[in-house]
Amino acid sequence: MSNDIGAQFAKHFFGLFDKKDYGGLVKLFQNNSILSFEKQNRQGAQKIVELFQAFNQKYSKTQHTFTADTLETPEGSKLIFVTGRRLDNQHQNITNGVLFCCTAILQQSGSSFYVSNLIYRGEAAGINIPSNDMKVGSQFIQKFYEVYDKDAKNLAGVYTPQTRMKYETDNLQGVQMIMCKLTAGASDEVETKYKRKLQFRSVRFKTVKHDLQMLDIHPGGGKGCLIAQVGGWLAPDGSNKPVKFGEVFILSNSGGWKVGVQAFRQIY
Repeated sequence: MSNDIGAQFAKHFFGLFDKKDYGGLVKLFQNNSILSFEKQNRQGAQKIVELFQAFNQKYSKTQHTFTADTLETPEGSKLIFVTGRRLDNQHQNITNGVLFCCTAILQQSGSSFYVSNLIYRGEAAGINIPSNDMKVGSQFIQKFYEVYDKDAKNLAGVYTPQTRMKYETDNLQGVQMIMCKLTAGASDEVETKYKRKLQFRSVRFKTVKHDLQMLDIHPGGGKGCLIAQVGGWLAPDGSNKPVKFGEVFILSNSGGWKVGVQAFRQIY
């Protein structure tokens, strides 16, 4: 796969999924692969594909349109974050299509890749934590958004100089750049103070309220790391028209839990 591995993977995976090509899908996974699909958990290639088959008994026709983002994990694997809309035999037009988010971790095995983790959420709401030792991930995420909704400036402590973020189309690394992105007006202040042009603009909203509807936790992304995929609604500056969003984190624990990788997308 080329540098555009995220787009290639998403096209390949959802192409197979929408065609019901189970022979092709099973080749993407190994015996240690983990799936969370609409709050249902499976491990192993065959059991994963059996869950896809059960889903497709309900939705005999599916069509996914999407955007895919790619980030490198602390262990060097690829995090693919896919957001978009699903049409199916019960949601047949663009206005009632199911907004979804999907996270995949691609591990290299020789000259090819396999999926070690896959999380998919569209309709099912609620929290999915496969085992008690991952509850710390849920606690971290809920505290993260609690702080975020009070004042984004107080999030600086969860990031490190190595943290990588993809916020919509902007690629950022390190505490200063990430906080500049999340703080309204900060990019203008930096450009004025240092007389240099940034490659991104800060968010426009000064306040935001997140309504979390979906949360999945997986082990993966690096030694001792956790993957957290979130979906819900956000209302900027008190708006009464919230927008759907999806976000994924890789959390690492080195002297306290921190965000190693983060990707965010509004979903339309």
